[in-house]
Amino acid sequence: MILVRFVDDDWNIVQRLIRIDICAKAVNGDQLAQVLNECLSIEYGVRGESLIAAMRDGASVNQAALNRIQFIFPKTFNVVCFSHTLDNVGNHFVIPNLTEFGNLWIRLFSQSHKAGLMWKELTGRKPKSYSETRWWSRWEVYKQLMEQFGDVQRFIDDMVREKVAPQTSRQLADFFADLNKVISLKLELAALIDVGEVFVKATYVLEGDGPLVLSCFETLQGVCNACQNVHLPNVHAVAVAIVDADPAQNVAALEQEAKRSVQPAIEWFLRKFNVELHDTLSTFKAARMCPVTVQWLRPTPANVEALRQFPFLDSNDVINDLVTEMPNYLAAAQDVIMACEEDKVKWWRQQSDNLPHWSSAVMKVLLVQPSSAAAERVFSILNSSFNDSQEHALVDYLQACVMLQYNNR
Repeated sequence: MILVRFVDDDWNIVQRLIRIDICAKAVNGDQLAQVLNECLSIEYGVRGESLIAAMRDGASVNQAALNRIQFIFPKTFNVVCFSHTLDNVGNHFVIPNLTEFGNLWIRLFSQSHKAGLMWKELTGRKPKSYSETRWWSRWEVYKQLMEQFGDVQRFIDDMVREKVAPQTSRQLADFFADLNKVISLKLELAALIDVGEVFVKATYVLEGDGPLVLSCFETLQGVCNACQNVHLPNVHAVAVAIVDADPAQNVAALEQEAKRSVQPAIEWFLRKFNVELHDTLSTFKAARMCPVTVQWLRPTPANVEALRQFPFLDSNDVINDLVTEMPNYLAAAQDVIMACEEDKVKWWRQQSDNLPHWSSAVMKVLLVQPSSAAAERVFSILNSSFNDSQEHALVDYLQACVMLQYNNR
């Protein structure tokens, strides 16, 4: 699908789904580039320098297509979805026991509605739902599992006795009968919850549609800081509890075992963001000059020069105008207090006449998003609106239905 994002005359950020194709097979880079060119250049008449940013997931075909249309849209800033990258951290945890148990746990509730009712009756909480298309929903399932771990053994025993999803229930019971596997499960679970929380929170922040470009760098820097100063309170509590039950165990050794399960994911993230995505992060860092940040940042002409990293601002005339207008910007921003990102957009709307050059630049920067979550929501609408019983529905009907639902939000 193709979505467009723009800022209207009243500084409202608008997103519209303009194209969705149902393909019989996967397209390659050349084919996708042709679709993009036909839709944007021919059907909608988008001029070469009007497309200033493209947000996409990490699929290689998307990068190949953008490379091919770069000569048509030379000012485009190419952004790989940070939320997808944060989500991919989950693939690098070494948690074999949690993965085995977690797959059975998720399968149990997908197979039996009665299992969900029995869990709620026992714990007072509905089981967290799992969705392959919802980022980090597995982590939420695991967090509830850890919080209610004391109820798990009894619940599994009830499942076996009541013969609810008998094969899966028996596999869960067999797992819990192995004390060593249960100990490893507890440690892996605690480590994943401790380390994963910062990634999950950042993912959810970056999934919005608002002016996230202004605060994206701080969000990701916070994740980096957490990775460099790992704090494992749940792991320590679990290790102490294990030693209390079995004095032959050692708290420090158990904590090291737990840390080994998450260290590869931490190292992967730091390498990804500090090396592979360094240039993109530097660009988002340059976009921090909002009315609140400039009060302590006190930007110099060198800071303004950093905005050249946005291809659509890489012009001597643009940079010189921004530098010239900087004293007025600092004066206008003096003592400004804002409660949320949307307040920053309102402030810029009010300053359009007073700061015309900065307002023009900010209006363009606001179009840049750190994630492709807006496009992912199209897939969610498609999945929720059409199931296997409608597999023969006409493509035109599918397209019109999804576009109406998305664009009428």
